[in-house]
Amino acid sequence: MKKVILITLISSLILGLGYFGLDMFDFAKEAKTDIKKNVEKSINIEDSNRIEQKKEFKLDTIDIENFNIIFFHPNENEFEELLKEQNDENSGLYEVDSDYAYYANNFLDSISKTDLKTKIITERIIKYSTKNGIKYLDRLKNPEHPYGIIFNNVICDPQIEFGVMTDIDIFQLLAEYNKNCK
Repeated sequence: MKKVILITLISSLILGLGYFGLDMFDFAKEAKTDIKKNVEKSINIEDSNRIEQKKEFKLDTIDIENFNIIFFHPNENEFEELLKEQNDENSGLYEVDSDYAYYANNFLDSISKTDLKTKIITERIIKYSTKNGIKYLDRLKNPEHPYGIIFNNVICDPQIEFGVMTDIDIFQLLAEYNKNCK
């Protein structure tokens, strides 16, 4: 009699688990379908947000967060446009460009053995972090000068300097920035 009760109990348990397992299988199938739909919706939303950002910044943006010193200057097309605006190849723009490259390279050679992370860029949009949030500098909409330097440190707001400077001027500005950035 005990064997019959035990066999009946085990059989009931197996049938119950089998039935419950089929219900769980159907539930899992439906959940998987719902999750897939939600993920696709999420991806579409993220893609549309990225597309909007790409339209706004035309894929020409650089984040300078990981660099201490950033040199920015016009790219070739922008330089050609500046020459056309000047209407004269003897306007001094070639000399400005040459001086900028010379002094930037002297400075970079001098600090090559330090831990400072540097970059020379021609990207149009420069993304940087401040205490008040993320900001963007559009080099082409900058009325000051197409050439410049950004000093950047994670504990301070970046300092943007426009124009062409000698390597000595750059060292002085860097020392001043580091002194005030504490």
